[in-house]
Amino acid sequence: MFIDTHSKESMEETLCALMNITTDELYTIIAEIRDRAGDDYDVWKSGIRDLINQHLPDSLPDEILLFHLARRLQGTEDDVVARNLLNLLTTENTFSKVLKEHKVEFYEEDGHIETVYNGKKVDWERCWNGNSSYMKSRLGYFKGREDYCFNGFAFKDLLYKNSYARNLSGVPEFIGQLIECLGCRELGYYFMEHSKYYCYEYKIPIDRVMFDDHDSYSTGMKQKYLIECVIERLRDYVYSNPRYMYDHENPVLRLADDDILPASYFVSKEIITGDMLR
Repeated sequence: MFIDTHSKESMEETLCALMNITTDELYTIIAEIRDRAGDDYDVWKSGIRDLINQHLPDSLPDEILLFHLARRLQGTEDDVVARNLLNLLTTENTFSKVLKEHKVEFYEEDGHIETVYNGKKVDWERCWNGNSSYMKSRLGYFKGREDYCFNGFAFKDLLYKNSYARNLSGVPEFIGQLIECLGCRELGYYFMEHSKYYCYEYKIPIDRVMFDDHDSYSTGMKQKYLIECVIERLRDYVYSNPRYMYDHENPVLRLADDDILPASYFVSKEIITGDMLR
């Protein structure tokens, strides 16, 4: 069971079916809570949680949609395994093969990822271009602060209005910094000339994901938090002009740093054009 977060209409339909109330009843309750709360955010939150508890279904969502944005090289777009960065860089796959063709290779050593360029091991302490501190962080040099995880967003309805979606439309930050630090600009040219921007959709067990800034949530807490976020998004549609709505409150989802999603969780992919980001 999952809440369909593709659009306002799909959220209304699946949320109301889950809570066994009509759309009119849902919006009436939202209006009552909003009027009671006024500008008091705590009263609003308390009212929404009371609504959820009063209409708590026997079965809460045990799956969640995750929308992952990525610029993918031609020939790699059909590799739909959701890999963490460690696995993506250090195992043989369609992406690491392209890097190897451009003389860039990675391997794991002493708990972090080492980089080889033109047959020589990269010394990040002697890198005078780009942001070597960022590269060391992403490559796991800072113990306990590894950042390998696969991530995405919970809502699709306004995703292409998200500033993050626009920022990701170019060369990924990791690749961009790799190019700057190593001076392998031919890789950057190749990447932009032979890639397209995609949204990959996955349907994942909710106990397998974490909400950003809520790492410690139990499965039950994640289920209720998702419902809470959907209600707040639907409230925004009522009290805001949809033309001027932006994707500011889209929950960020991530997997554990060592997790890899098999292709069986993949649902679909979509090419994102420049017009879709306007």
